[in-house]
Amino acid sequence: MPPSSLGQHNFTFRLIVLLGSLSALTALSTDIYLPALSSVGENLNATSLELQLTLGIFLIGYGFGQLFFGPLSDSLGRRPVLLFGIYLYTIASIACALSTHIDFLILNRLLQALGGCATAVTTRAIVRDSSEGIQTTQILSNILAVVQVGPLIAPLIGGAILLFFPWQGTFIALGLFGLILISLSHLWIRESHPIKKRQPLNLTNVASGYIETLSNRNIALLLSAEIAISLIILSFVTSSSLLLSKYYQLSPQQFGLLFTIIATSLLIGSFFNNLLLNTKDVKWLISAFLSIGTLSAIALLFIALLIPENLVLIIVGIWFCLMPCIALRANYVSLGLQYIPERSGTVSALFGAFGLGVGGIVAVVISQFDHFTPLILASLILSGFILSSLIYSVWRVQKHHH
Repeated sequence: MPPSSLGQHNFTFRLIVLLGSLSALTALSTDIYLPALSSVGENLNATSLELQLTLGIFLIGYGFGQLFFGPLSDSLGRRPVLLFGIYLYTIASIACALSTHIDFLILNRLLQALGGCATAVTTRAIVRDSSEGIQTTQILSNILAVVQVGPLIAPLIGGAILLFFPWQGTFIALGLFGLILISLSHLWIRESHPIKKRQPLNLTNVASGYIETLSNRNIALLLSAEIAISLIILSFVTSSSLLLSKYYQLSPQQFGLLFTIIATSLLIGSFFNNLLLNTKDVKWLISAFLSIGTLSAIALLFIALLIPENLVLIIVGIWFCLMPCIALRANYVSLGLQYIPERSGTVSALFGAFGLGVGGIVAVVISQFDHFTPLILASLILSGFILSSLIYSVWRVQKHHH
């Protein structure tokens, strides 16, 4: 069957790796760049707020841009929107490397984010088009496991690039990765959204789609619970440079190594989630992971309060706090995608938009702290788990009554 033909995808290992790589653009584009933040600031004479904006604007664009590309894929199909996104991402990555002023870099980061978000929202919609039920959950978990390879290697790659090249080398590397994804997507991605199921492309239909989706109480609650978990991950990612490089005075290479160690927690959490899905119900897994995360956050809070100078214990505490997060996000999204299947692109866009878009707001808020400490991070993490647990409990209660 030729690449452009319509058909259900057979989720082979190579396709899952490709879909995971397309979904990993946000992690790669953020984490490979983190070790270079101080170099960018020195080279472009940027303030701390401007540097955080290069992170925040990316997360805002990557997140809320999906509110546009989700409905667009429901109307035009998944494949053209996905391909457009990869081309835009690749061009913008090269433009970032050519930036000579911080404002131009911020603009190009926004364009890079918009390209990346088009691929993310269509990737999830392709999975929903071609699977259902527990299979959707398992495939999403596998894809998210691939995504987590990004945080494992990106900071190390970013640190290594800085040993031989200036900060622009990180964006050249992202541009080359984009070219590889363009080639493979043309070869392996088929259209999965048939014309008879497509929605008209107009503002009225887009608005009605979001109204219909958000008025679904199940989706609204699951989305809110997922946002709380996303805040935990993004609080760490956007504050990691302030915490590890400034508070603990680590070098870019040390930063990359510790960031990678912490990121292994996300991969391990995804692995156990996928393994346990064969024997445990999704709702049971969510409850279990929320309990693990909340207890770990309480422990981290006490460590940060009593012995914040102990970097080893802080890292261990953060590791256990982040471990359940990707598993929770995958399970929340898979449950949410079971509702209103004809608008799976819109549902996918909502989860992606608010899950990441609020991270941009977090980045700006964090930049206001003159002295970011482990205690502040621990407080943010614990708040996220408590909020997600409360919202999920409300969803369980209302679902039981219905």
